[in-house]
Amino acid sequence: MTGLPEVELSAVPQENNIPASRHDGLLPGDVASTSARLIQGRWLAGTGVLLGALVCVRALGLPLPESPLVALGFTILLYNLLLVWLTRRAYSHEPDVYSRRTRRLVLLQVALDWMAMAVFLHLTGGLTSPAIPFFLIHMLIGAILFPGTHPLLTVSIGLGALIMLALAEATGLLPNLPALPFLPVDLYRQPLFMLAQIGFFGLAAATTVLLSASIMDRLRERERQVAGLLQATKAVSSTLSLPQVLEHLARSAAHVLSTGRASIRLLDETGERLLLAASYGLRAEYQRKGPVELSRSPMDREVLSGRPVIVNDVLADDRLQYPDEIIQEGILSILVVPIMGRTRPLGVLRVYADQPRRFTQADGDYVTAIAREGAVAIENAQAHEALQRADQARAEFVRTVTHELRSPVGGAQSLLRVMMGGMSGEMSDKQKDIVARVLGRLDRLMALIGDLLALAATKTMGFEERTQAVELKAVVQWAVEQHAAAAKVKRVGLRVRLPPEKVDVRATPDGLAGVLENLIGNAVKYTPADGQVEVRVGLRATSAEVVIADTGMGIPRDEMPRLWEEFFRASNARHSGIVGTGLGLSIVKRLVDSFGGMISVQSEEGRGTTFTVVLPLETAAPQPAPAA
Repeated sequence: MTGLPEVELSAVPQENNIPASRHDGLLPGDVASTSARLIQGRWLAGTGVLLGALVCVRALGLPLPESPLVALGFTILLYNLLLVWLTRRAYSHEPDVYSRRTRRLVLLQVALDWMAMAVFLHLTGGLTSPAIPFFLIHMLIGAILFPGTHPLLTVSIGLGALIMLALAEATGLLPNLPALPFLPVDLYRQPLFMLAQIGFFGLAAATTVLLSASIMDRLRERERQVAGLLQATKAVSSTLSLPQVLEHLARSAAHVLSTGRASIRLLDETGERLLLAASYGLRAEYQRKGPVELSRSPMDREVLSGRPVIVNDVLADDRLQYPDEIIQEGILSILVVPIMGRTRPLGVLRVYADQPRRFTQADGDYVTAIAREGAVAIENAQAHEALQRADQARAEFVRTVTHELRSPVGGAQSLLRVMMGGMSGEMSDKQKDIVARVLGRLDRLMALIGDLLALAATKTMGFEERTQAVELKAVVQWAVEQHAAAAKVKRVGLRVRLPPEKVDVRATPDGLAGVLENLIGNAVKYTPADGQVEVRVGLRATSAEVVIADTGMGIPRDEMPRLWEEFFRASNARHSGIVGTGLGLSIVKRLVDSFGGMISVQSEEGRGTTFTVVLPLETAAPQPAPAA
C-alpha cells in the first residue's frame, strides 16, 4: 500500500504572495506536502501496529490484548484510506479554497491520530506503557503544523489526555492492560509513580516542544525572509518604469515585515530635500505633508550616511520633522533604511508600524537588503528614462529638421518638373538629362525625408495612440492596389488570398496601412521580373496572420539579425542598385510592437523572403504597447 499518488503532490498550488503575517503558519504548498507525508507515514504506523501486536504477543509472549491492537491497526489503515479520499476531494484550482480545505484536513488528521495514540497507550499499559514517548512525537507534530498557537497549548492537550487516561485506569473506569509482565501489578495506581511519570513526561514534553517550536519559528522566519527578498527582487526587476519600480519596492517592504505601510523618498537635485516618490498603505492627507528638509530631520541625515535607523517610539523621539502628522497617522514606530546607489545615496525607504518597538536590528538588516536590490532597479530605471528622453530629443530634432527640409525640396521638385514640361522654354537634350538626374536625386531625398519623419513619429511621446478595431481585409486590399501597377510593369505576379469572414484587428488605421504598404512594396521592389508575390490572411484563435511571401533576392543568413536596425540594408540589396533608405523595416517593427503584435521573417538568399505579421483580434484583450 502506498500513500497519495505523486500527481497529488505535484499538483499543489503555490502561493505567490508574501505571507500576510509573521506567524500565519505554513504556506498552502507546505501544508499539502505535510498532509501527504502524514498519510504516507500512517500506512507504516497502521501496519506497524498490526505486525507489532502479532510479534509481541505470539513471538515474545507479552500479555498484550492482541485482538484490540489488531483492530486498532486496521482502524488506522481504514481512516487513512478515508483521508486519501478526502484529500482528493479537497483539491481545487483556487489556492485560497485549497488552502482552507487542506488546513482543515490536517487538523482532522492530528485529532484522529491523537485519539488513536490514546487508545494505543491504553492497550499497552496506560501510564506504564513503553510507548509513551510516541505521544511526544505527536505533540511535536502538532506544534510544528500549528505554529499560530502557543506550543504549551499542544503540550497541555497531550498531557491532559495522558492524565485523564491515568486517572481513568487508577479509579477503575478503564481496565489496566499491562504490557511488561515484570512490573508490579498495581504500579499504575501508586500516587508517587503517577506524579513522577506525569511530571517527568510533562517537563520533557514542554522543554522539547518549546525548543523545537523556537527553532521552527526561526527557520520559518528565515524562509519567509528569503521568500520575501526573492519576491521583492523579482518585483522591482520586472519593469524599467521608475514609478512601477518604486511602487513594487514600497509594497514589498510593507509586506515582508507585515506592517502594511511603507514609503520611499528620493533626494532632489539639490541633495537637501527628500521628496515622496512612492507610498503604500498611507492616507492621502499624510502623503501631502510636504518634503523632508534634511536640515530639519536628523534621522534622515543619519540614515543617508549609510546605516538604518529604528525609531522605537515616535512619541519620545525628537529626530522627526513631522511628529504631529506621524502621530495622527497612527504610526508609533518607524524603520528607515538608506537606498544607496553605486556612487551616492538615492533616498530612504521607510516602513511604519502602529505599535511601539515593533522593529528589530534584524528587520533593519533585512529591509536594507531589499533596499540594496531596489537601488539597482531604481538606477536602471532612471538610466532607461534618461535614454528614452535622449532618444525622444533626437527624434524631435530629426523631425524638426526633416520637416523644414520638406518644403524647399518639394518646391525644387515642382520647379524642375515645370522645366521638364517645357513651360520655361525649350531645353537641349543635355539639359534635360541633367535636370532629370537632379530630379531623381531630389525624389530619393524626399523619400528619405518621409521615412525619417515616420521614424521620428514612432519615437515621440505621442506615438502610442490608442488602438482600435481595424478591418484587416480592406487595408490589405488597399495596400495591394498601391503596388499593383508597379508589379504589372515589372511583370511580377501579385496575388492576394483573403478569408471569407470579416477580420477586425487591434491597430491604428494609418499604422496598419503603413506596415502592409511597406512590406508589400518591398516584396514587389526586390522581386525580379516573372517572379511572384503572394499576400495571405489567416485566422488563429485570438489573432490574425498576414503573410507576405515573395520569390525575390532574399536576405543573406548572417545579416538576418540586423534586419530591424535603422538604416540597415542587406548587402545584396545595396549592390542591386535598387534605391532604399534602410528605415522601412525599423518603422514596421515599431508599429507592429505598438499594436501588441509580432513580426517574423524567413528568408534564403536567391530564393525569396516571407514576412509574417501576427495581430491581436478585436475580440481578444488588447495588449499594452511596449516601452520604446
